[in-house]
Amino acid sequence: MQKTTNRIARRISLAFLLYGVVLTLVLGLSLVVVFKSIEESMLDDILHDELKHFRLEAGRVQSFGFFRSRATSIYAAPLDDISDIPAHVRNLPEGVHDLVYKNRDYRVLVEHIGETRYIVKFDDTKIHEREREFVRLVLLCSIVILMIAVFIGWRASHQIIRPIKQLVNQVIAFKNKPGESLDLSTFNNDEIGVLAHELQHYHDQLRNLLIREKEFAGNVSHELRTPVTSISLAAEVLASKADLSPIERQRIQRIQRAVGEISELIDTFLILAQINNKSTKHDYTTCELGPIIRKVVEQQRIWLGSKPLEVIIEESEQLIVLAPPGIPNVLVANLVRNAFRYTERGTVTISMKSGQLIVTDTGIGIDESMQARIFKRETMENSDDMDRVRLGLSIVQRICERYGWTVCFESKKGQGTQFTVVFSA
Repeated sequence: MQKTTNRIARRISLAFLLYGVVLTLVLGLSLVVVFKSIEESMLDDILHDELKHFRLEAGRVQSFGFFRSRATSIYAAPLDDISDIPAHVRNLPEGVHDLVYKNRDYRVLVEHIGETRYIVKFDDTKIHEREREFVRLVLLCSIVILMIAVFIGWRASHQIIRPIKQLVNQVIAFKNKPGESLDLSTFNNDEIGVLAHELQHYHDQLRNLLIREKEFAGNVSHELRTPVTSISLAAEVLASKADLSPIERQRIQRIQRAVGEISELIDTFLILAQINNKSTKHDYTTCELGPIIRKVVEQQRIWLGSKPLEVIIEESEQLIVLAPPGIPNVLVANLVRNAFRYTERGTVTISMKSGQLIVTDTGIGIDESMQARIFKRETMENSDDMDRVRLGLSIVQRICERYGWTVCFESKKGQGTQFTVVFSA
């Protein structure tokens, strides 16, 4: 999270830097263009004024030759004989030109008035030197502006990110302290303050919801244990009778197995409903999965009926998991029940190897449209696989998430399904 806020600060700093670059480029180029334009305009005015002044001083007397003032050199020659004009300006067309001659810069005006060719040459070397100094000054100012932009961006980003970091650090505290609250006094009445208030409101709602869930689970557990205990005691009394027929004894044993399953489910739901997702170590026991699988298979055979179905248990190595009592039973029971119920013929294979439990069936498979939602509690109405979700795959997913295990599946419609649970070390 710290890296995330730092990335935001860098983006803000880069935004200020980019803004500074664009601003200095636009401003610097504009200053250079304006300076150049003004310079050329002033030089052109000087050239024209010098020519006008020269012609006024010459009067109506036709004067040809070379004339020099303090700033300019003027050449005048008849149009039909310009041989007296220096070669470097002799053949220039009419107009204003920039000329470099003997490492000097000149601005040259060429104009034909009547039958006379006038050339006015102005030495602007010094002006170009001042122009280059001006460009260097603009470049220096641009660098200074960029440095200021970077500094402002860095300061502004840290000012902006500071309350975000405070909010992040306080929200992180919620992970291990459900009763923690935000210190809203540290946030201003701005967007971040509003976000902090909304997060606190959401956290309070979530905490109350979890507390109600825990209370509900505890109350339901307490209420359910009484009738379950009554059923268990009644079944024991019935089983103690000596004159029971084999069919009656078998039915009573089925009731006793069902009562045991219900007790395990109650304990499992209580564990899953706890607010703190980390169970303490004394809640864990080592459970060997082989006996649990054989027990669950016998319990779930009611779903087989008279189906021509073979159940295969493969135990290439002993599989032991660390979990609270009852959790592995519920996990295996849901997977085996689904395999038994949705396989009409063929085989159901339960394999244990390399820390994995694999349940494979040759049943009806799962439609592709349902596969992405198979572990969710909600499902599409009128779906053929609706009962599969209802049979507890969402509970399987929740158990795996709770204890750091992984569950995945592969399925093809009409060919069967394979569920794989990978247990953490």
